[in-house]
Amino acid sequence: MTDVASSCRWGILGAASIARKNVRAMHLADNATPLAIASRTFEKAAAFAAEHGLDRAHGSYEALLEDPDVDAVYVPLPTTLHREWTIRAAEAGKHVLCEKPVAANASDVEAMIEACRDAGVQFMDGLMFMHHARMRRVESTLQRLGPEPDLVTSRFSFRGDAAFFENNIRGNADTEPLGCVGDLGWYCIRIALEVMGGMPDSVRARHHRLHGAVPIHSSAELDFPGRDGVRHAFIQCSFVHPLAQWVEICGAEGSMRLDDFVIGSPTEAVIQLETESRLTEQDLVHERRLERIVTEDCVQEVEMIRRFSDLARGALPLEPIWGVRSHETQRIVDAIMSSASVDGARVPIAP
Repeated sequence: MTDVASSCRWGILGAASIARKNVRAMHLADNATPLAIASRTFEKAAAFAAEHGLDRAHGSYEALLEDPDVDAVYVPLPTTLHREWTIRAAEAGKHVLCEKPVAANASDVEAMIEACRDAGVQFMDGLMFMHHARMRRVESTLQRLGPEPDLVTSRFSFRGDAAFFENNIRGNADTEPLGCVGDLGWYCIRIALEVMGGMPDSVRARHHRLHGAVPIHSSAELDFPGRDGVRHAFIQCSFVHPLAQWVEICGAEGSMRLDDFVIGSPTEAVIQLETESRLTEQDLVHERRLERIVTEDCVQEVEMIRRFSDLARGALPLEPIWGVRSHETQRIVDAIMSSASVDGARVPIAP
Protein backbone atom coordinates (compact mmCIF):
# COMPACT_ATOMS: atom_id res chain seq x y z
CA MET A 1 0.00 0.00 0.00
CA THR A 2 1.39 3.38 -1.01
CA ASP A 3 2.06 5.81 1.82
CA VAL A 4 0.07 9.04 1.63
CA ALA A 5 1.72 12.16 3.01
CA SER A 6 -0.38 14.16 5.46
CA SER A 7 0.39 17.44 3.69
CA CYS A 8 1.74 18.69 0.37
CA ARG A 9 4.75 20.95 0.97
CA TRP A 10 4.76 23.84 -1.48
CA GLY A 11 7.48 25.98 -3.00
CA ILE A 12 6.74 29.16 -4.92
CA LEU A 13 8.91 30.17 -7.89
CA GLY A 14 8.77 33.96 -7.88
CA ALA A 15 7.13 36.60 -5.72
CA ALA A 16 4.48 37.79 -8.20
CA SER A 17 1.41 39.47 -6.74
CA ILE A 18 -0.86 36.54 -7.63
CA ALA A 19 1.38 34.34 -5.49
CA ARG A 20 0.11 36.12 -2.39
CA LYS A 21 -3.44 34.94 -3.02
CA ASN A 22 -2.40 31.34 -3.52
CA VAL A 23 -0.08 31.29 -0.52
CA ARG A 24 -3.05 32.40 1.60
CA ALA A 25 -5.00 29.51 0.08
CA MET A 26 -2.18 27.11 1.01
CA HIS A 27 -2.42 28.27 4.60
CA LEU A 28 -6.19 27.68 4.56
CA ALA A 29 -6.16 24.26 2.89
CA ASP A 30 -5.97 21.46 5.45
CA ASN A 31 -3.68 19.30 3.29
CA ALA A 32 -1.15 21.94 2.17
CA THR A 33 1.88 23.60 3.74
CA PRO A 34 3.45 26.69 2.10
CA LEU A 35 7.08 25.98 2.88
CA ALA A 36 9.45 27.96 0.67
CA ILE A 37 9.72 30.91 -1.70
CA ALA A 38 12.39 31.59 -4.30
CA SER A 39 13.26 34.87 -5.96
CA ARG A 40 16.18 36.13 -8.00
CA THR A 41 17.53 37.78 -4.84
CA PHE A 42 17.57 36.29 -1.37
CA GLU A 43 16.50 39.61 0.14
CA LYS A 44 13.26 39.68 -1.86
CA ALA A 45 12.53 36.05 -1.07
CA ALA A 46 13.21 36.57 2.64
CA ALA A 47 10.89 39.58 2.77
CA PHE A 48 8.08 37.59 1.10
CA ALA A 49 8.64 34.64 3.45
CA ALA A 50 8.51 36.86 6.52
CA GLU A 51 5.34 38.61 5.35
CA HIS A 52 3.47 35.46 4.37
CA GLY A 53 4.56 32.92 6.98
CA LEU A 54 6.89 30.71 4.95
CA ASP A 55 9.72 28.91 6.72
CA ARG A 56 12.33 29.12 3.97
CA ALA A 57 13.65 31.62 1.45
CA HIS A 58 15.88 30.78 -1.50
CA GLY A 59 17.89 33.27 -3.52
CA SER A 60 17.45 31.37 -6.79
CA TYR A 61 14.87 29.18 -8.48
CA GLU A 62 17.49 26.43 -8.78
CA ALA A 63 17.96 26.35 -5.02
CA LEU A 64 14.26 25.85 -4.41
CA LEU A 65 14.10 22.98 -6.89
CA GLU A 66 17.01 21.37 -5.06
CA ASP A 67 15.16 21.59 -1.72
CA PRO A 68 14.31 17.95 -0.88
CA ASP A 69 11.39 18.95 1.35
CA VAL A 70 9.42 20.65 -1.45
CA ASP A 71 6.82 18.35 -3.03
CA ALA A 72 5.13 20.76 -5.44
CA VAL A 73 5.86 24.13 -6.98
CA TYR A 74 3.59 26.96 -7.96
CA VAL A 75 4.90 28.87 -10.99
CA PRO A 76 3.60 32.47 -11.24
CA LEU A 77 6.52 33.61 -13.42
CA PRO A 78 6.13 35.54 -16.70
CA THR A 79 4.69 33.35 -19.44
CA THR A 80 7.91 33.21 -21.46
CA LEU A 81 9.63 31.51 -18.48
CA HIS A 82 6.98 28.84 -17.89
CA ARG A 83 8.40 26.23 -20.24
CA GLU A 84 11.92 26.28 -18.79
CA TRP A 85 10.94 26.21 -15.14
CA THR A 86 8.10 23.73 -15.49
CA ILE A 87 10.42 21.30 -17.23
CA ARG A 88 13.18 21.86 -14.68
CA ALA A 89 10.71 21.40 -11.82
CA ALA A 90 9.42 18.15 -13.32
CA GLU A 91 12.96 16.87 -13.78
CA ALA A 92 13.53 17.65 -10.10
CA GLY A 93 10.51 15.49 -9.21
CA LYS A 94 8.22 18.37 -8.26
CA HIS A 95 4.53 18.53 -9.14
CA VAL A 96 3.68 21.72 -11.05
CA LEU A 97 0.81 24.19 -10.71
CA CYS A 98 1.46 26.74 -13.46
CA GLU A 99 -0.17 30.12 -13.94
CA LYS A 100 -1.98 30.87 -17.16
CA PRO A 101 -1.39 31.34 -19.98
CA VAL A 102 0.59 28.14 -19.64
CA ALA A 103 3.08 29.03 -22.37
CA ALA A 104 3.74 31.19 -25.40
CA ASN A 105 2.50 28.49 -27.79
CA ALA A 106 1.12 24.96 -27.92
CA SER A 107 4.42 23.27 -28.76
CA ASP A 108 5.86 24.62 -25.51
CA VAL A 109 2.86 23.25 -23.62
CA GLU A 110 3.41 19.84 -25.21
CA ALA A 111 7.01 19.83 -23.99
CA MET A 112 5.92 20.84 -20.47
CA ILE A 113 3.24 18.18 -20.23
CA GLU A 114 5.58 15.53 -21.64
CA ALA A 115 8.21 16.40 -19.03
CA CYS A 116 5.66 16.08 -16.22
CA ARG A 117 4.33 12.81 -17.61
CA ASP A 118 7.82 11.35 -17.94
CA ALA A 119 8.64 12.37 -14.37
CA GLY A 120 5.36 11.00 -13.00
CA VAL A 121 4.25 14.34 -11.56
CA GLN A 122 0.97 16.25 -11.78
CA PHE A 123 0.59 19.25 -14.08
CA MET A 124 -2.28 21.73 -13.76
CA ASP A 125 -2.92 25.32 -14.79
CA GLY A 126 -4.00 27.83 -12.15
CA LEU A 127 -7.57 28.31 -13.34
CA MET A 128 -9.32 28.74 -10.01
CA PHE A 129 -12.92 28.95 -11.24
CA MET A 130 -12.78 25.35 -12.45
CA HIS A 131 -12.54 24.27 -8.80
CA HIS A 132 -15.46 26.32 -7.50
CA ALA A 133 -18.34 24.06 -6.46
CA ARG A 134 -20.58 26.23 -8.65
CA MET A 135 -19.01 24.67 -11.74
CA ARG A 136 -20.46 21.30 -10.73
CA ARG A 137 -23.87 22.99 -10.55
CA VAL A 138 -23.33 24.46 -14.03
CA GLU A 139 -22.52 21.01 -15.40
CA SER A 140 -25.55 19.38 -13.79
CA THR A 141 -27.89 22.16 -14.97
CA LEU A 142 -26.84 22.21 -18.65
CA GLN A 143 -29.39 19.56 -19.61
CA ARG A 144 -32.19 21.96 -18.68
CA LEU A 145 -31.14 24.25 -21.55
CA GLY A 146 -32.06 21.69 -24.22
CA PRO A 147 -30.38 18.78 -26.02
CA GLU A 148 -27.04 20.63 -26.09
CA PRO A 149 -25.83 24.19 -25.48
CA ASP A 150 -25.28 25.92 -28.81
CA LEU A 151 -24.24 29.46 -27.86
CA VAL A 152 -21.73 30.67 -25.28
CA THR A 153 -20.96 34.38 -24.96
CA SER A 154 -18.37 35.63 -22.48
CA ARG A 155 -16.48 38.76 -21.60
CA PHE A 156 -13.55 39.26 -19.27
CA SER A 157 -12.10 42.75 -19.12
CA PHE A 158 -10.57 45.34 -16.86
CA ARG A 159 -9.28 48.82 -17.59
CA GLY A 160 -5.55 49.33 -17.17
CA ASP A 161 -4.30 52.86 -16.55
CA ALA A 162 -1.13 54.44 -17.96
CA ALA A 163 0.97 52.97 -15.16
CA PHE A 164 -0.34 49.49 -15.95
CA PHE A 165 0.80 49.65 -19.56
CA GLU A 166 4.10 51.24 -18.60
CA ASN A 167 5.09 48.97 -15.72
CA ASN A 168 3.05 45.74 -15.72
CA ILE A 169 4.59 42.74 -17.47
CA ARG A 170 1.26 42.13 -19.24
CA GLY A 171 2.02 45.08 -21.50
CA ASN A 172 5.44 43.73 -22.48
CA ALA A 173 5.80 41.48 -25.53
CA ASP A 174 9.02 39.97 -24.15
CA THR A 175 7.28 38.62 -21.05
CA GLU A 176 3.59 38.33 -22.02
CA PRO A 177 3.35 38.20 -25.83
CA LEU A 178 -0.25 36.95 -25.78
CA GLY A 179 -1.55 40.01 -23.93
CA CYS A 180 -5.23 40.02 -23.04
CA VAL A 181 -5.84 36.85 -25.09
CA GLY A 182 -3.59 34.76 -22.88
CA ASP A 183 -4.33 36.54 -19.63
CA LEU A 184 -8.12 37.04 -19.89
CA GLY A 185 -9.22 35.10 -22.95
CA TRP A 186 -7.83 31.91 -21.35
CA TYR A 187 -10.81 31.90 -18.95
CA CYS A 188 -13.38 32.53 -21.69
CA ILE A 189 -11.91 29.76 -23.83
CA ARG A 190 -11.93 27.27 -20.97
CA ILE A 191 -15.55 27.87 -20.02
CA ALA A 192 -16.50 27.40 -23.68
CA LEU A 193 -14.56 24.12 -23.85
CA GLU A 194 -16.19 22.83 -20.69
CA VAL A 195 -19.70 23.77 -21.77
CA MET A 196 -19.41 22.65 -25.40
CA GLY A 197 -17.76 19.38 -24.47
CA GLY A 198 -15.02 19.39 -27.08
CA MET A 199 -12.76 21.38 -29.36
CA PRO A 200 -13.96 23.89 -31.98
CA ASP A 201 -13.44 23.23 -35.68
CA SER A 202 -12.26 26.75 -36.45
CA VAL A 203 -11.60 30.20 -35.07
CA ARG A 204 -11.96 33.76 -36.36
CA ALA A 205 -10.47 36.60 -34.33
CA ARG A 206 -9.36 40.22 -34.38
CA HIS A 207 -7.15 42.41 -32.25
CA HIS A 208 -8.99 45.72 -32.01
CA ARG A 209 -6.22 47.49 -30.09
CA LEU A 210 -2.53 46.82 -29.57
CA HIS A 211 0.04 48.15 -27.14
CA GLY A 212 3.13 47.81 -29.30
CA ALA A 213 2.87 44.18 -30.38
CA VAL A 214 0.72 43.13 -27.41
CA PRO A 215 -3.05 42.68 -27.95
CA ILE A 216 -5.03 44.63 -25.36
CA HIS A 217 -8.54 44.39 -26.85
CA SER A 218 -9.48 41.28 -28.80
CA SER A 219 -12.53 39.27 -29.78
CA ALA A 220 -12.99 35.81 -31.23
CA GLU A 221 -15.64 33.46 -32.60
CA LEU A 222 -15.19 29.74 -32.07
CA ASP A 223 -17.19 27.32 -34.26
CA PHE A 224 -18.04 23.97 -32.62
CA PRO A 225 -19.64 20.95 -34.28
CA GLY A 226 -23.15 20.13 -33.10
CA ARG A 227 -26.00 17.71 -33.61
CA ASP A 228 -28.03 20.22 -35.62
CA GLY A 229 -25.25 22.27 -37.18
CA VAL A 230 -22.54 24.65 -36.06
CA ARG A 231 -22.52 25.90 -32.47
CA HIS A 232 -20.76 29.14 -31.52
CA ALA A 233 -18.79 30.72 -28.71
CA PHE A 234 -18.14 34.47 -28.79
CA ILE A 235 -15.29 35.78 -26.65
CA GLN A 236 -14.31 39.32 -25.70
CA CYS A 237 -11.23 40.17 -23.67
CA SER A 238 -9.77 43.58 -22.97
CA PHE A 239 -7.37 45.61 -20.84
CA VAL A 240 -9.09 48.86 -21.91
CA HIS A 241 -12.71 48.40 -20.78
CA PRO A 242 -14.37 48.37 -17.33
CA LEU A 243 -14.31 45.24 -15.22
CA ALA A 244 -16.61 42.50 -16.48
CA GLN A 245 -16.42 38.75 -15.97
CA TRP A 246 -19.67 37.27 -17.22
CA VAL A 247 -20.72 34.30 -19.30
CA GLU A 248 -24.10 33.41 -20.80
CA ILE A 249 -24.83 29.86 -21.95
CA CYS A 250 -27.83 29.24 -24.22
CA GLY A 251 -29.70 26.24 -25.56
CA ALA A 252 -33.01 25.81 -27.35
CA GLU A 253 -34.98 25.66 -24.10
CA GLY A 254 -33.24 28.14 -21.84
CA SER A 255 -30.17 30.04 -20.80
CA MET A 256 -27.96 30.51 -17.77
CA ARG A 257 -25.82 33.46 -16.80
CA LEU A 258 -22.93 33.87 -14.37
CA ASP A 259 -22.02 37.48 -13.70
CA ASP A 260 -18.77 36.60 -11.91
CA PHE A 261 -17.64 33.31 -13.43
CA VAL A 262 -13.91 34.08 -13.13
CA ILE A 263 -13.83 35.18 -9.49
CA GLY A 264 -16.90 33.63 -7.95
CA SER A 265 -18.06 34.86 -4.56
CA PRO A 266 -16.74 32.75 -1.66
CA THR A 267 -20.00 33.27 0.24
CA GLU A 268 -22.73 33.18 -2.42
CA ALA A 269 -21.98 32.26 -6.04
CA VAL A 270 -25.04 32.54 -8.26
CA ILE A 271 -26.32 30.94 -11.46
CA GLN A 272 -29.23 32.80 -13.06
CA LEU A 273 -31.33 30.26 -14.95
CA GLU A 274 -34.03 31.36 -17.40
CA THR A 275 -36.44 28.87 -18.97
CA GLU A 276 -39.85 29.01 -20.67
CA SER A 277 -38.88 32.39 -22.05
CA ARG A 278 -41.04 33.87 -24.80
CA LEU A 279 -42.97 36.91 -25.98
CA THR A 280 -46.74 36.60 -26.01
CA GLU A 281 -48.22 37.23 -29.45
CA GLN A 282 -50.92 39.71 -28.42
CA ASP A 283 -49.30 42.12 -25.99
CA LEU A 284 -45.60 41.33 -26.43
CA VAL A 285 -45.10 40.64 -22.73
CA HIS A 286 -41.94 38.77 -21.92
CA GLU A 287 -43.01 35.63 -20.11
CA ARG A 288 -40.27 33.59 -18.49
CA ARG A 289 -39.36 31.42 -15.57
CA LEU A 290 -36.38 32.65 -13.57
CA GLU A 291 -34.44 30.65 -10.99
CA ARG A 292 -31.54 31.68 -8.82
CA ILE A 293 -29.25 28.75 -8.05
CA VAL A 294 -26.85 29.53 -5.21
CA THR A 295 -23.63 27.82 -4.13
CA GLU A 296 -22.54 28.92 -0.68
CA ASP A 297 -19.25 28.94 1.23
CA CYS A 298 -16.71 27.93 -1.40
CA VAL A 299 -13.30 29.61 -1.73
CA GLN A 300 -12.18 28.56 -5.19
CA GLU A 301 -8.45 29.10 -4.73
CA VAL A 302 -8.51 26.99 -1.57
CA GLU A 303 -10.38 24.23 -3.43
CA MET A 304 -7.79 24.35 -6.22
CA ILE A 305 -4.91 24.04 -3.76
CA ARG A 306 -6.71 21.29 -1.87
CA ARG A 307 -7.34 19.28 -5.05
CA PHE A 308 -3.79 19.68 -6.30
CA SER A 309 -2.34 18.83 -2.90
CA ASP A 310 -4.34 15.60 -2.80
CA LEU A 311 -2.93 14.69 -6.21
CA ALA A 312 0.62 15.56 -5.22
CA ARG A 313 0.60 13.78 -1.86
CA GLY A 314 -0.86 10.58 -3.32
CA ALA A 315 -4.35 10.76 -1.82
CA LEU A 316 -5.72 10.74 -5.38
CA PRO A 317 -4.28 9.24 -8.58
CA LEU A 318 -2.70 11.74 -10.96
CA GLU A 319 -5.16 13.40 -13.36
CA PRO A 320 -3.76 13.84 -16.90
CA ILE A 321 -6.96 15.62 -17.99
CA TRP A 322 -5.66 18.92 -16.57
CA GLY A 323 -2.73 18.87 -18.98
CA VAL A 324 -5.07 17.95 -21.84
CA ARG A 325 -7.31 20.93 -21.08
CA SER A 326 -4.33 23.28 -20.88
CA HIS A 327 -3.08 22.08 -24.24
CA GLU A 328 -6.52 22.47 -25.83
CA THR A 329 -6.84 25.98 -24.44
CA GLN A 330 -3.40 26.93 -25.70
CA ARG A 331 -4.18 25.58 -29.18
CA ILE A 332 -7.20 27.86 -29.35
CA VAL A 333 -5.14 30.82 -28.12
CA ASP A 334 -2.65 30.07 -30.91
CA ALA A 335 -5.47 29.97 -33.45
CA ILE A 336 -6.85 33.30 -32.21
CA MET A 337 -3.42 34.91 -32.56
CA SER A 338 -3.02 33.41 -36.04
CA SER A 339 -6.44 34.56 -37.23
CA ALA A 340 -5.95 38.07 -35.89
CA SER A 341 -2.62 38.28 -37.70
CA VAL A 342 -4.38 37.72 -41.04
CA ASP A 343 -7.22 40.20 -40.48
CA GLY A 344 -9.72 37.77 -39.02
CA ALA A 345 -9.48 34.98 -41.57
CA ARG A 346 -10.87 31.60 -40.54
CA VAL A 347 -8.22 29.34 -39.00
CA PRO A 348 -9.16 25.63 -38.88
CA ILE A 349 -8.22 23.55 -35.84
CA ALA A 350 -7.22 19.97 -36.53
CA PRO A 351 -8.87 17.22 -34.46
